[in-house]
Amino acid sequence: MNWLREVARRLRMLMHRRQFDADLEEEMRLHLELRQQEHLESGMTADSARAAARRRFGNVTALREKSHMAWGWGWFEHLVQDVRYCLRMLRKSPGFTAAAVLTLALGIGANTAIFSTIDAVLLRQLPFANADRLVFVWATDAQRGVNEDVTSFPNFEDWRAQSKSFEAMAAFTTRRAMLSDGEKAEMAPAVQGTPGIFELFGVSPVLGRTFRPEEMEAGGSHVVVLGDAFWKERFGGRADVLGQTLRVNEEPYRIVGVMPPGFRISRDKPERIYVPLVRDPSRGHGFLMVLGRLRPRVSIGEAQTEMSVIARRLADAYPKQNGGAGANIVPLVDAMAGGAKTGMMIFLGVATLVLLIACTNVANLMLARSASRMKEMAVRAALGAGRRRILQQLLTESTVLALGGGVAGLLVSSWMARALVASLRQFNVPRLADTHTDALVLGFTLVVSLVTGIFFGAVLGFSAGSSKLNDVLRESSRSATEGARGRRLRSALVLAETAMALVLLAAAGVLLKSILVMRSTAPGFRSENMLAVEFWLPARRFAHDPERIQFFKSALARAETVHGVRSVALVADLPLGGGSDSLGFHIPGKPDPAPDKPFQSLFNVASAGYFRTMGIPLRAGREFGDLDSTNTAPVVVINESAARRFWPGEDPLGKHISLPDTTVLTVIGVAGDTRQLSLGAAPRPEIFLSYMQPGPPWSWLVMVARTDGDPAPLAATIKSAVQQVDAGVPVTDIRSMDDVLALSLAQPQLFAGLVTAFAALALMLAAVGLYGVVSYTVAQRTHEMGIRVALGAHRRDVLSLVLKQGLGLTLGGALVGMLCALGATRLLVHLVPSIRPGDPLTLTAVSALLLGVALAASYLPARRAMKVDPAIALRYE
Repeated sequence: MNWLREVARRLRMLMHRRQFDADLEEEMRLHLELRQQEHLESGMTADSARAAARRRFGNVTALREKSHMAWGWGWFEHLVQDVRYCLRMLRKSPGFTAAAVLTLALGIGANTAIFSTIDAVLLRQLPFANADRLVFVWATDAQRGVNEDVTSFPNFEDWRAQSKSFEAMAAFTTRRAMLSDGEKAEMAPAVQGTPGIFELFGVSPVLGRTFRPEEMEAGGSHVVVLGDAFWKERFGGRADVLGQTLRVNEEPYRIVGVMPPGFRISRDKPERIYVPLVRDPSRGHGFLMVLGRLRPRVSIGEAQTEMSVIARRLADAYPKQNGGAGANIVPLVDAMAGGAKTGMMIFLGVATLVLLIACTNVANLMLARSASRMKEMAVRAALGAGRRRILQQLLTESTVLALGGGVAGLLVSSWMARALVASLRQFNVPRLADTHTDALVLGFTLVVSLVTGIFFGAVLGFSAGSSKLNDVLRESSRSATEGARGRRLRSALVLAETAMALVLLAAAGVLLKSILVMRSTAPGFRSENMLAVEFWLPARRFAHDPERIQFFKSALARAETVHGVRSVALVADLPLGGGSDSLGFHIPGKPDPAPDKPFQSLFNVASAGYFRTMGIPLRAGREFGDLDSTNTAPVVVINESAARRFWPGEDPLGKHISLPDTTVLTVIGVAGDTRQLSLGAAPRPEIFLSYMQPGPPWSWLVMVARTDGDPAPLAATIKSAVQQVDAGVPVTDIRSMDDVLALSLAQPQLFAGLVTAFAALALMLAAVGLYGVVSYTVAQRTHEMGIRVALGAHRRDVLSLVLKQGLGLTLGGALVGMLCALGATRLLVHLVPSIRPGDPLTLTAVSALLLGVALAASYLPARRAMKVDPAIALRYE
């Protein structure tokens, strides 16, 4: 307990410092008086006795310092003194303080805003018991290079039976379902899961129960568990909802439970209902996502090793279905974030570059300010302050400044984070709405502020330590400078921030060029005056081809009667609508690409007049017509990419393909390519089937209508016309094709906008930094320039001298930045796959922009240097 008493004693000294100093002063005075009295009694004069007493007692100031060290914490007292001195100095320089704090606030605020979203999406613990042990178990396909793929029901059962690393394992798939309570119907996201999926999360329903094992069998699966939001919206949160009937895809389901608020399984849109998953015996049908809870003290690495062995075992046992398949275990929090994790980490890197540029700017400001304080530092050293003590003072000043920037950065980050969440909300990033400033975000801001302060404080200390004491003391305060090392350091900082600015400008440039390329890319169809109405066919009501085909004919006939509609047609997957389907097929007379691997292509379904309505040109043959029906031979229309891929150098008209069900179809036309998946992705082979002939039972379809003018006023009328045919067919979405095009560009444009904003901020900071360095150099070399002019130098020579310095620094930074940009911009492929990272034209353009801004930043101080009056400059000292 001695240490506690020691701490208490030192704390009392710090809290009662004035009383301690007074007592110490009184005690030393008494000692001196006693010594002086002794010398007086020995016969000394008063002055001699006083002098002898002081010599015998020793250095009063040194003894006072030793007493403070013995009774208190010297380092803490020095820190308090340094902070007080720093605050006085900053108060005396409000312009410098405001500029430095604002610069740091922008850099720290940007990093804090990005980190707060990362904290909400990736770092904050999931609201489940043992959340750190919850994982996604993905299938992998080495042949396709896929690391996160779905698996089949038999594979899932084998994984669960053979693995020892997991305490529990469950599977699910996401679907859209039509929900009806007898009054109104809606299409809603749903989850089909195996029994035990809720228990795996450690979550119990607030009402009722979850699934039972026997409810996974066909016929016994008609029970439903409601999500909290759907329960409150549709049933008003009533407790008597249990046992009621909800029609799911037109079949009655009995409500058996309600899940608690905030619970979700899907990483896409939050699900509204949960229904049992019926076992599918096909090992080749991959559609399941698998969740697992690791046993205690089992690491992800150990589980990964075991699952890899099991996957190889299944690949050997079932080579046709599982050839090249593996397993990949990902923590649940990472899997829920999906592709958002990569984007957030890239943006954090971008914000870090901005912070580094801000740090170099503030370091340059402090270096310029410290030049006038070199004499102060030299005097401190002459009075006994060691290098360590001076460095401590400088670090304290920089840290206090950085903490001020951090506090202001919290205000900036609050605004930035709200804007970022609002921008990302349309992409359904899980837990993004939970973004707020918590203890971890505050700790991150504190750490970033401290590291920032130490960074440019160390730079300042390095520069201050380069001055020679005698030289500085011989100079006047007006002419004191930081020396050659300081000048080189300032130039190096400008070069570094210029290089970092170029990296961000290059990133913004390649993203903006990618957007411009996508905007100028022809989608393959005409989007003006086009309306797309998406609706869903209940499978139970339209289980057979005759009913489906009759509905198609009636719906098209009704829509064509709407005034202002030129033509209408149907398609399953709308170009750029976000949907696509692939099928394998064979070409009679041609061998398959590999054993058990048929040809692959996108497959779509369209009605007569589709290509004409969409404005897709026909390159050869014809499109579907009214004569193509169930009574005629099945036909297909292919796009140009399919013609080039499957029949290179041949006329594809009249060629045949066969589907897995042995149906043989004849190619009757070749249509122009459309951008089905993205404006930035090259067209893929696509084969169109006819809606009026038997084929795969697609449940969703889109009616496209070309109108005489703006299609928006006709949306409600066309919707009504479709539902007059069958009121039980829900319309799930209505959009113009111009909106479809705009939505396909929304995500790339958001990424480009964010990076461009950061790049513009970096460019502004770099320009300010360069301007500060050149202006400071001009001020320091005023005397030299006056001599040059007095000796006959032309003023344009002075202008050239100053401009060369600024452009030289910028050019050096641009060369370094260009090399870094070649590697850094490759990371942006994760955001927008269609970009060209090493585009020389873009790098040249951003380098020219940077040099142009540098020229402007250097020109202002250069003009000031041209106007130097030699007579005044020679009297400068």
